[in-house]
Amino acid sequence: MNLEKTLTKLITTLFILSFNLNAAEVSDQSAACTQALNQGDFAKAIVISSAILKTNADNRDGLLCQGRALGAQGRYAEALNALEQSLKQAKSGFDQIISYLLIGNLHKENKNNVQALASYEKSITIAKQEKNDKFTRINHNLIGEVYADTKDFNAALASYLAGEKLAYNDNERADNFERIASTYSTLARHDEAIEFQVKAILMQKKSGTLDQYANASLEMGRIYIAAKELQNAEKTYTKLVQFSQENGGAYYEVKANMGLAQTKLAMGDAATAQTLLINAQKMAKTLGDSDLIAEVDTLLKN
Repeated sequence: MNLEKTLTKLITTLFILSFNLNAAEVSDQSAACTQALNQGDFAKAIVISSAILKTNADNRDGLLCQGRALGAQGRYAEALNALEQSLKQAKSGFDQIISYLLIGNLHKENKNNVQALASYEKSITIAKQEKNDKFTRINHNLIGEVYADTKDFNAALASYLAGEKLAYNDNERADNFERIASTYSTLARHDEAIEFQVKAILMQKKSGTLDQYANASLEMGRIYIAAKELQNAEKTYTKLVQFSQENGGAYYEVKANMGLAQTKLAMGDAATAQTLLINAQKMAKTLGDSDLIAEVDTLLKN
């Protein structure tokens, strides 16, 4: 999904544009802190944010960076304190939206779902007041993820459907269509799942990357198998094999053949399924992808 990438880009912009200190050095530190976060170097981000806060203990961007980095290291209480301090330094509705959202993410990652929902609800209330559809949608989707984590799939579905109404472009529509399709599939509402995953594939083919289109196709095959529409599953995986070969996507060719093998097995053709998996195993080993090899091996053993 594109949600994390969207948040990263928006928060990066926030870091760069909202800094209003006179010291150019601190501004450079803020950009460096964001870069460290994006690269997953959380220890470095903590060092940089600490330097920012030494210059100005109330600097909001430094607090946000430190809170996110501490959270990524599992230092929950310290991270929460930093993010709550960033909320106190909010100078606009947008600042509050971001702080509440990140506090919600921290709670969500630590399985404190009640607190996560409360923070997202505060963020979404302000986003609606600010007429900020993008972050209203993002909060709807994050709320849906919390409900999905707690197995309340009907509530998750309602949140994803609300988010889809606010999608601005094909990428955002694809994101929500995939969320909706997956949730319908979990609820065994196969017709609706198929309908929305077909829409997702169309959006990904139109505006997504090759990886996004391939992943959407894999999920389409899975949904068809769950719905026992095995001929459509076979067509979907076969088409993905061809797509992967034409675009140099050996990884997805392996994944598609794994799905095709599962489809053949469901059709009662165990011999063809085994042949497909043996060939997929050879290709996975050629790629040297240990996770992919293990996945194929598990299917062969079963």
